[in-house]
Amino acid sequence: MVCQALLHESSKCVPCSHKFCKACILRFKDCPLCGADIEGIEPDDELQALVDRFIDGHARIKRSHVAGTEEVTGDKNKVIYEDVSMERGAFLVRQAMRAFRAHNIESAKSRLSMCAEDIREELKSSQDNQELCSQLGAVLGMLGDCCRTLGDATSAITYYEESAEFLSKLPQNDLELVHTLSVSLNKIGDLRYYDGDLHSARSYYARSLDVRRTAVIEHSAVASQVIDVATSLAKVADVDRNLGNESVAVEGFEEAIKCLEKLKLGSEEASLEQRRLSVLDFLRKQLDDK
Repeated sequence: MVCQALLHESSKCVPCSHKFCKACILRFKDCPLCGADIEGIEPDDELQALVDRFIDGHARIKRSHVAGTEEVTGDKNKVIYEDVSMERGAFLVRQAMRAFRAHNIESAKSRLSMCAEDIREELKSSQDNQELCSQLGAVLGMLGDCCRTLGDATSAITYYEESAEFLSKLPQNDLELVHTLSVSLNKIGDLRYYDGDLHSARSYYARSLDVRRTAVIEHSAVASQVIDVATSLAKVADVDRNLGNESVAVEGFEEAIKCLEKLKLGSEEASLEQRRLSVLDFLRKQLDDK
């Protein structure tokens, strides 16, 4: 397989009959395995059904007896199964990430949708489970990325907004959660910006900035948080400039520059230093253009 993920919309090449994901094989004129000319592509429903059954089966795992589990009795031994959808969730996310990296976006979206459905089902009986809410927020954000890559901005915004809704309900003391939330808000802002809705874009950028400001108060020693705040300040200031609020924009750019100039990084943080200098260079150019 090309994407290294489980087959999605399994298809076979004609005439060699080698099998791939539909989205993967459509990129080729010759079979990636044998080099034969591809004269046509046919769906392999039987193979796809087998893959789908495997994925469904991954939600169940053999366990010792636990009260409330479902019992499946064989001829000799009694086997106890229990739903472990979060273990399946991790499996589905791994498959989705492989597919996404290989540009098989429909496959990634399909796996993430299944994962989100599993978590939603779990939340019906555990509505206050913060771990589940955090995981659902992350998965919804990834679904937004899939839709954005496919050019479906409307669906992307819907997923990002739902992701932000779930993550906003959680305590903001986890830096990974803060990052996921602020990125989802920024991505909505980006899509609104590209669509020409500057006021809406600014609103989302400002929300992301507020999240990052709060985080940097609690984690002032974390350099990446300071750089994130400066980046958010730049986004808000850029919109202010486009809205004609030049003085407000300049204040935002200047505040971002001060944040980065105060930040001192060690030699072991070379990648962060490169990022700091890149953002700082961008900000200074914005002031030069005023």
